Amino acid sequence: MAEEWTAEGDLFEGCNCNLLCPCHVSFRQPPTNGHCDTIWAVSFEQGRYGDVDLTGSSVAIFLHCPGNMVDGDWTVVLYVDDRTSPEQDEALRAIFSGEAGGPWQIMSQFYRDGKYQAVTRIPLEFTIDGRTRTVNAPDRLFLEMQTLLGADREGQVTIHNLRNVIHGDEHVMGRSNFKVDDEGMTWDYQGKHGLYSKFKWSGS
Repeated sequence: MAEEWTAEGDLFEGCNCNLLCPCHVSFRQPPTNGHCDTIWAVSFEQGRYGDVDLTGSSVAIFLHCPGNMVDGDWTVVLYVDDRTSPEQDEALRAIFSGEAGGPWQIMSQFYRDGKYQAVTRIPLEFTIDGRTRTVNAPDRLFLEMQTLLGADREGQVTIHNLRNVIHGDEHVMGRSNFKVDDEGMTWDYQGKHGLYSKFKWSGS
């Protein structure tokens, strides 16, 4: 039987769509450019997978979808921070593969053959500095997401009551710059869709 698990933390993303990414609203909408290149960056503020403490662990996921997201055939790669213990590594692989249930079980149905193309342990550096969030895997992946200022030039631009299985209830809009060079995928995008949220997941 799968372990019981819960997790909370910070999730931010960038993709090659213009703001707002149509696929973020619904996978049935076509992406801006007819295909989707995406990075999701996840840091765990707290969480447990059975007896394994996930607090402080992190992953990054990048994918290429050749058409509408709902049609699947995503080429997906999972990076696990190499500072995780063997037990944390095993738990994170179970969660993000969908094997442990929860939101990633829904997402994994879109992966090509239902699996990641690759899973790699790699140094991941996450930073949060004011309105800017970054994740960096040297020479392979970089994502910078800066939140947008609202009409008052002080508050952030947010979206509420939008259904999304991996994001939290409040989505904070942003602009992203990102690049990838790994597993046959080479991208470099500037000024594209970005956002972040505070997520709460469980295996139920």
